[in-house]
Amino acid sequence: MKIVYGVSGDGLGHVFEALEIARILQADGHVVKILTYGDRALNNLARFQPTRIEGVQLCFGPRGLSLWKTLRAHYRIFPFFFKNGPRLLQELNDFQPDVFITAYEPFTTFAAHRLRKPLISMDNQNELRHLTRPPGTNAFAFHLSLLATRVVTYAAAEYIVKSFTRRTQLPDRMHQVAPIIQQEIRRLTPTCGPHVLVYLTKENPELIAVLKSIDESFIVYCLNRVGEEQNLIFRRQGPTFLPDLRDCKAIIGTTGFSLIADSIYLKKPYFGVPLKKQFEQTHNAHFLADSGLGDYSETVTREQLVRFLAKLPDYRRMLAEYDLDPAEQEQTLRRLLAKLERQQAAVAAAGLTVPCL
Repeated sequence: MKIVYGVSGDGLGHVFEALEIARILQADGHVVKILTYGDRALNNLARFQPTRIEGVQLCFGPRGLSLWKTLRAHYRIFPFFFKNGPRLLQELNDFQPDVFITAYEPFTTFAAHRLRKPLISMDNQNELRHLTRPPGTNAFAFHLSLLATRVVTYAAAEYIVKSFTRRTQLPDRMHQVAPIIQQEIRRLTPTCGPHVLVYLTKENPELIAVLKSIDESFIVYCLNRVGEEQNLIFRRQGPTFLPDLRDCKAIIGTTGFSLIADSIYLKKPYFGVPLKKQFEQTHNAHFLADSGLGDYSETVTREQLVRFLAKLPDYRRMLAEYDLDPAEQEQTLRRLLAKLERQQAAVAAAGLTVPCL
């Protein structure tokens, strides 16, 4: 099949997943055309020769996610698609796609409907469509995330819902799966070394000050900062990250879905520091505490981290009982692609055609 795969360029979670999914699709004989945005996404996916588009990357202020800063920083998106939209649609039409996959990328959803092709939505945000807002969480952040998810995944033929928990009742088109784990992570043999891995996507000087007050060794990845300060070693994202992840005794980090999934697979206790006013991060943080696999705080104190580190044996016992199938997502995607291929073959056999443009 010919597959258009739209990948959100906000952060690297969807990008690292796309590296694995695109590799699998190509190995299965499919032809894959990737759409994405942002220099980091384009560079990481360069081997697949992605098509550059524009997209939203969330902006934050001192109080958390800033809708105003995000909107102001992306004024160029609408002029870009007004100018380049027809060209991109023609390029996709010339590719003659059989199916579209969106990983939280809205232009892919629009193009799939415009070209009248089936769409598979594949991301963890799909879970929001069937959640009620937990007590005490930010109502505006929840409803904003829910609205964005409904727009980005509108009218998909199938939904692959990546989730750490299982719901017993979902519509037939909703397929709940454990998240895929990259081969690089699966090949690791984890050990319990002396250091704690800290992964931050935004500066957090208050947390850094707390870490310096604790008698532990911390290896910190934060915006390519490099150097040593007391008991902290700052490292740039690169080849040292996987060994540091493999050998750490615990993780402290923002609560993105992908790193939490990797931590569960490697059986690493996780202390979450969710980005404020971003509901997905809040939701993931609640999962850590509710499941007994870790803990979280938006404003971290020394007492909270000391308590977390003292309970590492308890978290490891819970992690040992948690079953995560790293191949479930790819198996579900294969099954849905085969289903859509059979449906399209039946339409072709009946002599029916659907014009694209």
